[in-house]
Amino acid sequence: MPTSATTEFNSVEHLQGCVRRWYNREVRDYFKDLNIDDNWSPNLNVSRENLAKACFHLDTDNLITTQMRLQLFNEIRGQAHRVPYYGIPVGSFQESRKFQPQISLFFQEDFEDVDPDYSPVHGHIGFRLMGSASITKAQAEVFANRVKLAFGNGGSGYIWRKGKDMASYTDWAKGYQLQLLTRSNSEAREIITKVLDIQNDVPNWAKMNYAENAEPMEAYPTIPESEMIYGELRREPRKRPIAAVRFWHALLHIHGIAAPIVLYDRSYTYAAALAS
Repeated sequence: MPTSATTEFNSVEHLQGCVRRWYNREVRDYFKDLNIDDNWSPNLNVSRENLAKACFHLDTDNLITTQMRLQLFNEIRGQAHRVPYYGIPVGSFQESRKFQPQISLFFQEDFEDVDPDYSPVHGHIGFRLMGSASITKAQAEVFANRVKLAFGNGGSGYIWRKGKDMASYTDWAKGYQLQLLTRSNSEAREIITKVLDIQNDVPNWAKMNYAENAEPMEAYPTIPESEMIYGELRREPRKRPIAAVRFWHALLHIHGIAAPIVLYDRSYTYAAALAS
């Protein structure tokens, strides 16, 4: 509305003002760990601060810049919520197969490292808590703090360097059937050790296998061939891409509870986690 009889209403300025008030509140809330205020000075060498700076709406922004900031922010939040799912309703899946509680660890490639032709590379490690069907909240909090200790890295998140070799660790009695794409035997052992630390287990390396392809660059090319797809020349999907994926959050799935319990979340995706 016009502010006075002599001031003409400017719909564009009104829209920009509404976007700035509402949208910047959302940005501040999503990046609340950075304590953004009017005097905030970001370190652009820090990934999260760099992204927050790019998302924050300024009074001097034109409409195109405003739209780009909105799209970037929605993409960041959207990527954070793209969590693997069962493919059928969780309740139905749980009813059809009673299982032990499961901890899932999620990793994702930093946005500034993502190849512009592809989506971010993700990583997932899951294992079951055998004999813990009656798990309590107190026990879940213990697991949450162990995840934070093993993979939190002081808030920066442990980095898993995914590669073209396949490491596996199988111990059915203790709930492990791990399969990890990695770059070396030593890195695979490090990750397996950290995963087992969550249950205070010690690795038995006789249960680990490590496989290297004879021609990995031919079997899993870093830059795949192109082919005509839907009328355009497009890159084929990557197989076993080389990427550094950073720990984001850990969820606990319990039979009978539809929504997962958030153990630890350094991505600030979820409002309430057992370990903060």
